[in-house]
Amino acid sequence: MADRRVTKTKLIFGFLFVGYVSIACTYAADTLFVKETIRYNKTIVSPQETFELGFFSPANSTNHYVGIWYKKIPKPTVVWVANRDASLTDTSRELTLTLQGVLVLQDATTGNILWSSANSSRASVMNPIGQLLDTGNFIIYQEGDQENPIWQSFDFLTDTFLPEMKYSWNLVTGVEWRLTSWKSVNDPSSGNFSYGIDKRGYPQPILMDGTSIMFRTGPWNGLRYTGLPNLRPNSVYNFTFVLNQREIYYRNELINTSVSMRLVL
Repeated sequence: MADRRVTKTKLIFGFLFVGYVSIACTYAADTLFVKETIRYNKTIVSPQETFELGFFSPANSTNHYVGIWYKKIPKPTVVWVANRDASLTDTSRELTLTLQGVLVLQDATTGNILWSSANSSRASVMNPIGQLLDTGNFIIYQEGDQENPIWQSFDFLTDTFLPEMKYSWNLVTGVEWRLTSWKSVNDPSSGNFSYGIDKRGYPQPILMDGTSIMFRTGPWNGLRYTGLPNLRPNSVYNFTFVLNQREIYYRNELINTSVSMRLVL
C-alpha cells in the first residue's frame, strides 16, 4: 500500500494533533438505513476506510460525543462533532435515522431526543439513506438521488476545514457557514474564535475572537486573497473563490488524493 502523506498548510489556522479515546470497537459498512442504530460499540466507515463515524470521548474528558475522525491516521483525529454543544455524560445513547430522513441522537432507554439533524430541503422523503463518504462528509439522501442530499454534515462546520467543504454566505437565505474553534483541546463545544467571510464591502475572510477582528485575508484579486501571497497553484489541491448574486464561498479540492489535508481553527 502506498504511503499516505499528510500536507500541513499553515495559513492562519493552527494544526492540532490531539489524542482521543474512541470507545467504539466494531464497524459496519458506510451506510445507515432507517431505524438502524449506532451505539457506543459500533461505527460506520467510509468506502475506502478514510473516515469513521461513531461515539468518542476527548482525552482527559468524561463527556461523550458523536463525531467523524480519520480512520487510518495512527493518532485518532476528530474532524467533525455533531453534538458539540450537547455533551453526553454516559454511554446509554444511540444514533438512528428516522423515516423522515432525520439523524437523531437519543436516550436508548427513554427515547428522549438529545440532538438531531435538520431536514429543511424537502417536505417528505422516500427511503432515506445515510452514508459516510471518503471526503469526511456524512450525507442523508433519498434512495436513488445521492447527488442531492437532504442533509449533510459539511453544511454544519465545526473547527476543521476539509477539501470540498465551503465557508460561505447564501445571499438568498442569509445563511452563513463559518468555522468555530473548540473551547479547549478537551472540549469540542463552541469556543471564542471563528473564521468566515465578511461580506461588507469587498468580501474577505476574517478571523475573530468574539466580536474582535484578529486577522483579515484581504479581498480576492482574481488569483488569491491579497493578504495571502503564498496561496498559489500547486500539485496538491485546487482552490476556488466564487462571488455572484446568490452566494459567496471559498473551497478547495484535492488533486493528489493520497494526501490527507485539513485546516484547523
